[in-house]
Amino acid sequence: MEVTPAQRVRANIEDDVPVADRTFVRLLADRRIWPMFLFRALSLQGTHPTVMVALEQHSKSFTEPSVRAENTLAYTYRIYFGENVADSARELREMHRPITGLDYEGRRYHAWNRDVWTWVHLTTIESLIYAIEVCFGPQPAPEVEAFYRESCRLGMLFGVREQDMPDDVAALRAYVDRGVADKLAMSPGTRRMQQLVDEQDVIATLEPKLAALPRPLPAVLEKLTGRPVKTLMFGAFPESVRRIWGVPWSAAREREFRAILALMRVGSRLVPERLRMIPEARAALGI
Repeated sequence: MEVTPAQRVRANIEDDVPVADRTFVRLLADRRIWPMFLFRALSLQGTHPTVMVALEQHSKSFTEPSVRAENTLAYTYRIYFGENVADSARELREMHRPITGLDYEGRRYHAWNRDVWTWVHLTTIESLIYAIEVCFGPQPAPEVEAFYRESCRLGMLFGVREQDMPDDVAALRAYVDRGVADKLAMSPGTRRMQQLVDEQDVIATLEPKLAALPRPLPAVLEKLTGRPVKTLMFGAFPESVRRIWGVPWSAAREREFRAILALMRVGSRLVPERLRMIPEARAALGI
């Protein structure tokens, strides 16, 4: 019988891989990756009714969105650039223990619900792979598979069952496609998130320090960057999720999306690598 990626990593699940040896670590260190990751994850997780009711009832996503974004990234950085990953994964899982309540249909839910917990983890992986490839172009298939195998290990540390993790990246993408069709829908929480996105300065949410700039600089920045940032955000959404959100999209908007990504790639080459890297990655890699 063929051994699955999840089974191959079971024996050394608790062993830390040195940060410098982790697949795609240099790409994940790049600042450009993380907004695209958040946008993609927002589409896949922010349109899941159970995820959204939990966010409404137990998180700061609506009251302090910048804090929520910071916390999400902080834990993700710990997992991908930190040591003692098993401890970080257990801590994050335990944080979700008290997250329970009634969903929009009056049914009891818990954050550890097998289907939902698996969906969040696997769409996080898919969103990271998406962000890497949309920012840097297609990567060699063996490296993408290696990254996925490492992510299977993380999944088991988080408590995702190995039999629930697809065997390879193609199967992961098929799982996400099926989930987009079967699991996602407009809900009161998603509608509220949509309104927040429409009203919120996305740049200030991702970089809260910008909101503290002297007036009128924040408003000027928002005016200059608002449309390009929203184009990047909604461009990262799968087409069917854009339809759920009611986001108009056209061939011209898709060309705009691709042009912005191309400009980002060209512009990033003018910036020294050290300045392109997030501080957590620089510290972990000793750069």
